[in-house]
Amino acid sequence: MMTSITRADRLLAAARETMAKVTYCWAATPSEDGGVNLRVVGPIPGVFGEEDWTIWFATSGGSRKAADIRRAGRLTLGYQHQPDRAPGDYVALIGRAALVEDRSEIRDRWLEKWRVYFPGGPDDPDTVFVRLNVDRIELCVRGVTPEPFGSRHSVVERGAERKWKVVSD
Repeated sequence: MMTSITRADRLLAAARETMAKVTYCWAATPSEDGGVNLRVVGPIPGVFGEEDWTIWFATSGGSRKAADIRRAGRLTLGYQHQPDRAPGDYVALIGRAALVEDRSEIRDRWLEKWRVYFPGGPDDPDTVFVRLNVDRIELCVRGVTPEPFGSRHSVVERGAERKWKVVSD
């Protein structure tokens, strides 16, 4: 029988492996009318020494996504890996989101390939980053989450002491 810590670590590892297979993910933000706004984003890895489970992506400071984050401060990122049209594994990262407009921070994380989307580059005031601090992960990964596959998912959350714990399995 696995301990709670071991199970949480296994679920976190499965989430990371699934996320690593996906180039783009869905970003969902609460809309003003109580619904959800959904769009595709390209997450980037954190930098060395950064807190685990902090996810970043670039966006326009004038976008609806940025307005939603300014207003609600919450974000969900959804990753799905679906090889060979089979029922796929998925991971949903949920947490607090903030816009980062600090030019030095943006320059440090900037990738030149983004200039096609952000022609003004890292010094353009409209180029901002979104930082997601994940505090809940929902996942369904074949061979790791409960069977029958797809009928149930597992959930890990950070407690007050910032340790991950399994809350649903």
